Amino acid sequence: MKFNGRHATLKDVQTTTAEALLKTLVDSPSSTTSQTDVRRTHEILANALSALGFKNNWIRDPTSKTADLLVAERPGKRSSGSLATFITCVSHIDTVLSPVEAGKYRREETASGVRARGAGILDNKGGLAVLVESLRLFLLTNSNPEISFRVVSSPDEETGSSAWHENFRQAGLDSAAVLGFEPALDDGAIISSRRGNRWYNIEIRGAEAHAGRCKGEEINAAHEAARMISRFLEVRDRLGISLNVGHVEGGRDRHNVVCGSVRMKLDTRFTTFAERDALHKALVEIFNSPSENSNDGRKSEVSFEIVDDCPPFAADSKTETLIGELCSIVAARENRTTLQATKAGGAGDVNHMSRPGLLVLDGLGPVGGRMHTKEEFLELSTLQSRAEALSLWYPTLIKYCHAPSI
Repeated sequence: MKFNGRHATLKDVQTTTAEALLKTLVDSPSSTTSQTDVRRTHEILANALSALGFKNNWIRDPTSKTADLLVAERPGKRSSGSLATFITCVSHIDTVLSPVEAGKYRREETASGVRARGAGILDNKGGLAVLVESLRLFLLTNSNPEISFRVVSSPDEETGSSAWHENFRQAGLDSAAVLGFEPALDDGAIISSRRGNRWYNIEIRGAEAHAGRCKGEEINAAHEAARMISRFLEVRDRLGISLNVGHVEGGRDRHNVVCGSVRMKLDTRFTTFAERDALHKALVEIFNSPSENSNDGRKSEVSFEIVDDCPPFAADSKTETLIGELCSIVAARENRTTLQATKAGGAGDVNHMSRPGLLVLDGLGPVGGRMHTKEEFLELSTLQSRAEALSLWYPTLIKYCHAPSI
């Protein structure tokens, strides 16, 4: 933000509604390891949403390993009769560091303007402030929108939100769009694509024998594993996807015993659902066609299970104009020449809501850096600019959500 051609100073910047909420959230501890702190801070968010007309629902983790998931909903005019009912906004309340470790909320001047610092200020207290403020501004002039809004806030995103993946999948089924409020990329870009991943546990069962006296009755599971890995790499190169064997173990830790069993862990990553399905088909063909066999015709037995299944999301030709309009609004409010929507590494909670044909965006939070460290910061002006841009874009998004293709 600039004033009369110069960068803003502390004296220039007035406290906004968004910053006031941000400060309250940052100063309330919510490191993932403390369920009590997470619940207390989640209540601050829930109260802010209640003031906007949302009804808050708390979902318990049946294992009691984490605090509750917050799902808040605000009905619109068309709250039923359509599969795609909600615009679902996704964020999380937990942080890696606490205020004791990273400090409470504070401003500072830099050569480029005013920054704010504090525990989890960028990831993801800043995202929550942008989310709430964008809805507040939008609802000031659109008190009864056509579509319903939903806010999903995880208590343990920093450790994977593993208890909630099925809840996320279900939320994606009745969503017309999913918006993630993780931080923007370092250059301010919005995230329009994240790869998905599948993790496979693989077990190969052969037949042990004395290495010096066997006469063909043996089936070497390690040899099968080696052949299988070679075929994995062929699939990787043919499909152009990421595939890595992360762990291999087996045998009796003896030189003179033919390996009778092997266990492997396989990580695969892909950009689209089509890539995922093609990869899975190729892997199943490998699992179902072992090469090692004994002299009486017995073959290796291969079994597998999928232990993590995170869908990808990516923009397509149908959403280019819609996403481009948001980028243009943000760029104009931040005096940027241009702003990109691009792919990013890793996966987030929004991935687990993704399905073919669903618009998913992430990185709609503020701009900053040094996440998960004591130096974590956000560029304070982007807190308001991102919220204002989203509030102006929501009407266009709602029109898209009610287009015949949805």
